Amino acid sequence: MRTRMTLLAVATLLLAAACASESNQTQPVTTTTDTGTSTAPPTKEVGQRRNALVRFIHAVPGLAAVDVFANDTKVTAETRYKAVTPYAEISGDNQIFRLRLTGQEGTEPLTEEKKGFSAGSHYTVIAVPSNATAIFSKDTGQSAELRFISDNLIAPASGKAKVRVIDASPDLGEVDIYVTGRAEALSKGVKFASETDYAEVEPVSGTIEVRRAGENAATLNVPDVRLEAGKLYTIIVVGRTKGTAKLESIIVEDQFGADSPS
Repeated sequence: MRTRMTLLAVATLLLAAACASESNQTQPVTTTTDTGTSTAPPTKEVGQRRNALVRFIHAVPGLAAVDVFANDTKVTAETRYKAVTPYAEISGDNQIFRLRLTGQEGTEPLTEEKKGFSAGSHYTVIAVPSNATAIFSKDTGQSAELRFISDNLIAPASGKAKVRVIDASPDLGEVDIYVTGRAEALSKGVKFASETDYAEVEPVSGTIEVRRAGENAATLNVPDVRLEAGKLYTIIVVGRTKGTAKLESIIVEDQFGADSPS
């Protein structure tokens, strides 16, 4: 009897894990940013077509609008600094992703990289400055690289939110992220061009503080942020501490379910 109960418990856990897998999600994902709201189809449907869902973020200050190509197919167009594109359905096969200035389809790309995706999964492709000393302008000195991030969108536990951090500021160094008035960090030691995993947190509202790792003073304050239960948040630190490209943040909110009409 004990063996049967143990096997049943293991089977139940395996079934729960399978249901929680990103590729088995039967709900759409709604994404909200400062520039609007979009809804992506359920990953289970997308995976059956052997495709993945991919979005793009332009995080290179001073770089003009860009287009992203998968092989020779344009998948995003005229994406400007700090913009977050909706998820687009893209083949999971290996493809060469190229970043070009908008309107310059026949030119050498700013950067390119070969990448494949797991069918039925979400990904974020983010363009970041390639180094801390490059000077970006509209016509010269433009240098960027692409980072491919697995989003692994799994809903948080009941009553919880999830949050992760991407550091796209090349001269800020490692960062810690806090909510004003709370002693425990949301994330610590995030390096340039890297991201944390999602962490489950209690819902909270207030000012997000971006601090250099180990410091108590905030380098950037992001006021009026609400981390709500049932939602997933990505906080992206962009810009520079020096020069004309000020330090800023991009906040991306994802949740399961279609957007409700207002």
